[in-house]
Amino acid sequence: MKHITLKYLYILPAIVSLTFNACKSPNKKQALSTEKIASPTFDASKGFVYYNNKHVALVKEKIKANDSYFLKNYEEVLKDANDALNYKVDPVTNKTEVPPSKDKHDYISYAPYRWPDPSKPDGLPWIAKDGIINPISRSAGTDFSRKDNFFDAIEKLSWAYYFSDDKKYAEKAMALIKVWYLDPETRVNPNLNFGQGHPGIATGTKAGVHEWDGQSHIITALQMFEAKGILPTDMKSGMSAWFNEYLNWLITEPMAIDAGFTRQNHANHYTFQVVGLMMYLGKHEEAKAVVEDAKTSRIADQITPDGGQPGELGRTKSVSYSNTNLWLMTEIALMGQKLGIDLWKYETEDGRSLKKAYGFMAYYVLNPKEWPKKQISEGGPEKTLEEGTKPLLSKASTALGTPLIDPKAKAYLKLKPLDVLLYPPMDKLPEINVKK
Repeated sequence: MKHITLKYLYILPAIVSLTFNACKSPNKKQALSTEKIASPTFDASKGFVYYNNKHVALVKEKIKANDSYFLKNYEEVLKDANDALNYKVDPVTNKTEVPPSKDKHDYISYAPYRWPDPSKPDGLPWIAKDGIINPISRSAGTDFSRKDNFFDAIEKLSWAYYFSDDKKYAEKAMALIKVWYLDPETRVNPNLNFGQGHPGIATGTKAGVHEWDGQSHIITALQMFEAKGILPTDMKSGMSAWFNEYLNWLITEPMAIDAGFTRQNHANHYTFQVVGLMMYLGKHEEAKAVVEDAKTSRIADQITPDGGQPGELGRTKSVSYSNTNLWLMTEIALMGQKLGIDLWKYETEDGRSLKKAYGFMAYYVLNPKEWPKKQISEGGPEKTLEEGTKPLLSKASTALGTPLIDPKAKAYLKLKPLDVLLYPPMDKLPEINVKK
């Protein structure tokens, strides 16, 4: 593993910015807004990296006060967490396939939209079928599904602990984390060298980086446990060491760095992970530089003046990918707020902004039959706008402190129970301070 110096951490965002600016079209104008929020001092031991402390604390108070709306959703969250108590740990060393490194501690997965070529005797190289998932990529032979199941269990258990204060959920979560990250016999190595491989072409690709976004649930859980004084010191130091190694891989491994240059959702998956890790590890100046760069390399580069996201609209599941990419940029903006950088107010002279992107999606939620691109999933664009974009707009309205869709649409009705607690609807929690 290459050694990373503090100097390199400082200059990397500048290199990224210069590269993106160099490849932009000459008619792309400079930003109008360079406004910053009064720079706060972020402390990962006191404030969540990914969530709003005030919002979840208010919801916890509502639950204790037996508010019917929040209590109903809380009970659903507890049901899921109780199921997670019975989750049997399934680390990367359980897979049946052996990575090219011959080390079962290395994570391995296949690109989901790659299939054997029927015209070739051996099926190699696998060919692309955008939007159509090859079930092999989700099999127990590789690590994608077991990783998802693990991250999902940690999310359910940790938030059940937060809202109930019942230590059994935290104890189960910590036991799982130790197996996945710290036990020498079962720990996962801090790299994604073999993520989203293309059989017959590459054993790993830059697309594999985005598969580790769910690690944010691990960081959130650790923050909860530390704040409550139940996180063992050796576990904290062991996890920090693993995170530092993984961050080092993200910012020094060429394949990982390439993910940040894709000019679509993979670039935002990359930035989401890098910024979150830096914030948790106390590398605040480095994180600020990456978020500041996102104004031009993410928002200005990926959103058109009308609010469309061309890198996602060309996909066969254009609504789904537009939702995913916009929420990723929103999460980066929310982390930026904690660092004193306001991506929400950023806008280029020709009108590219997060606000414009939300306006684009909100219009089609209200006019779903007008969606102009493909969505090959069941129910087409209408169903995905209803089931996916509506809850996105509700979550973002709460997170950003501004209504993003007509309240008459009642977008919050599509929220999952846990999302109700994490992103309480404005209509149901008037204590939220709405920004003008």
